[in-house]
Amino acid sequence: MMRNELSRFGALLHKEFREHRNLFVITPLVFSLLLLLLGSLIVFAIPEAAERILLEETASIMANLPLRSAVIVPVLLSIPFALALFLTSIIYLTVCLHQDRKDRSFLFWQSMPISDWQTVLSRVVTTVFIIPAIAAVFLLFCLLVLALWLQLAAWRFDLSFAAGKSLLLALDGAVLFYCFAWLNGLLIMPIIGWFLLFSAYSRRVPFLWAVGSAVVLALLEVWLLDSFHVGYWMSWTAAAAVFGYSDLPATLFSYDMLVALALGGVLLAGATLMRRFND
Repeated sequence: MMRNELSRFGALLHKEFREHRNLFVITPLVFSLLLLLLGSLIVFAIPEAAERILLEETASIMANLPLRSAVIVPVLLSIPFALALFLTSIIYLTVCLHQDRKDRSFLFWQSMPISDWQTVLSRVVTTVFIIPAIAAVFLLFCLLVLALWLQLAAWRFDLSFAAGKSLLLALDGAVLFYCFAWLNGLLIMPIIGWFLLFSAYSRRVPFLWAVGSAVVLALLEVWLLDSFHVGYWMSWTAAAAVFGYSDLPATLFSYDMLVALALGGVLLAGATLMRRFND
C-alpha cells in the first residue's frame, strides 16, 4: 500500500519535471552561462600583473584559511543563483495549478486514485526540494569551472595552488546552497501556499491576483491597524530567501519555522479546497 502511494507520488513529481523542465533547467543554465561569460570578460580585461596578484592572494587564502572559513567564497558566489531560484519558484507556483485549470487536465487527475492534497503537495515538494537541487548542480558546475581556471592560471604563473581544497570548497558551497534553499523554502511556506492558493482558482493572471492581494492586505493593515507587519514580513522573507541564514539547525527548529509551517499548511489546505471548485 505504502509502495503504491510512493509510486503515484513519484509519478506526480516526474510529471512536474517533464512539464516544466524548460523553466527548471534553462533558467539556471542561462545564469550559469552569463556568470561564466562575465568572469571570462573580467579575466581578459585585467592586466597580467593584476591577475598574478589576484592568484597569489587566492592561493594564500586557500592555503591558510580553514575549509569552513573559506567556504564563504563559494557561498557569496551563489547569491545570483539564489535570486534565480527565487524567481523560478515564484513563476512555477503561479502557473502550476493554473495550467491544470486552463488545459482541464485536473479532471483527468481527479479521476485517478490521487487526491487533490497529493497533487498540491507534489507542487510543494517540487518547489522546496527539486528546483533547488537542479540549481545546485549548475552552481557546482560553475564552481568547478572556476577551480579549474584557478589551477590552470596557477600553472601558467608557476604558483602553488591547493587544487584539492578548491574542489572540496566547490562541493561544500553547492551543498550549503542546497541546504539553505530548502530551508528557505520551508520558512517561506506561507508565500508558497499563498501563490498556490491563487494559482488553484484564479481564472486569469494568478500572479497579479496574488501580488495585488498581498499589497491590499498590507495597505489595509496600515490604514486600519496603523502597523506594517505584513509588509515587513514580506520584505524580510524575500531578503532571507536570497541571502540565507547563518545557523541552519537553529533556524530549522525555531519558533519562526513552526509559525511558517502552520500558516503555510492553512494556505495549502485552502489551495486544495479551491482546486475542487474548478469548473
